[in-house]
Amino acid sequence: MAATSNASGGVRLLVLLVLLGISVFLLVNKNLFLDNVASWRRGTASFSLDLNTLSGRLTEAGVLRRFPELELRCQSAPADIQNLGDRVCYNYAKRFDGYGAHFVAFFLRDGKLASMKVDVPWWWHAGMEKRLIERYGRPTGRQILPTGDQRLEGWQLAQGSVFYNRDPDLNPLQWNTVYWMSDRQIEEMGGSFVQGASEPGATRAQMLRWLLGKLIHS
Repeated sequence: MAATSNASGGVRLLVLLVLLGISVFLLVNKNLFLDNVASWRRGTASFSLDLNTLSGRLTEAGVLRRFPELELRCQSAPADIQNLGDRVCYNYAKRFDGYGAHFVAFFLRDGKLASMKVDVPWWWHAGMEKRLIERYGRPTGRQILPTGDQRLEGWQLAQGSVFYNRDPDLNPLQWNTVYWMSDRQIEEMGGSFVQGASEPGATRAQMLRWLLGKLIHS
């Protein structure tokens, strides 16, 4: 009887510790969690896109005409993303090329498309990578070590390049990103590893975070 009681108490303690761990995780990641919830509630549009057809000559009006199903909202880019463009058109999305999506944004500079991104849920990492390879072939370049806290792979396309994180993030609330950049934007930033340009390395903390993620996902 005592053994049964001890076992029951141990199970309750384990459940409490798990619930405590989940609560702390959600508290620390409150903004990310709320953003994911907003995506599930508001993301309704499904769209497909051959990134080879994107061009740095596309205007804001052209973006809106081309993707009416996304019901994009456009505004001046906030100060913290001015390096991506001076205007941004964005909205939540439900699916991209048949896979779950989170958020889509088009960044414009001087009236022309500079880059665009589609955020993809953490659990769709492998599926989206497979889709990119099916559509665009083997990556033109792959980073061996991370820049920041993630490694990228990239494809040279007709009028720009597309990049994707090679590894899912350590945090399951953090999404993957398919990121297209125009040739002009890449040139203004000094090139990319896809064209053979050198890239800044990771800090020790970023490297440790990346290694921990690799260990957990392996």
